[in-house]
Amino acid sequence: MSDGTMNSPATGRTPEKPRPSRSQLAWTLIVLVWLPMAALLVWGRGGLLDLAALRKEVGQLKAEVSKLEEENSRLRGEIQKLQTDPSAYETLARERFFLKKPGERVLYLPVPPASPRPAAPAVSTGVQVNPAVPPSPDPVPADGP
Repeated sequence: MSDGTMNSPATGRTPEKPRPSRSQLAWTLIVLVWLPMAALLVWGRGGLLDLAALRKEVGQLKAEVSKLEEENSRLRGEIQKLQTDPSAYETLARERFFLKKPGERVLYLPVPPASPRPAAPAVSTGVQVNPAVPPSPDPVPADGP
C-alpha cells in the first residue's frame, strides 16, 4: 500500500513538499514586509513619534514668539513714552537709577518676608522708597532731624 508520499527505495524519488496556500503567503508577506515598514513609520527617523515631538516644539515656539511680540510692543510703547513725556523720563531715572531731586530724602526700608497675600499699593508721598537697596549704616529717621 503505497500512497506515493513515502520515499520508495525502488524509485529513488523524494516526495514533494506541500505548497503553501495563498493565505500563508499573504501572512508571510505581512510579517516580513509590512510589519517592519509599520514599525519604521512609527518609531523610525522622521516617524510619527518624531512628528508629534516636532508639532509640540512648534507650539512652544509659537507661544514664545507671541510672548516676545507682546514684550516688543510694550517696549516700543515705553520708548515712545520716554521720547515724548519728560515726566516718564524722570520716573524711570528715579526708579531704576535711584536718582532724587535736590532736597529730597530717600528712605530705604528692609524687604519684608514674603506673605501669602499681596501687599497694598504704596501711596505716593513725594518721598522715594526703594526696598531693593539696604539702608545705609546711619539711616535718617523718617520724622526728620
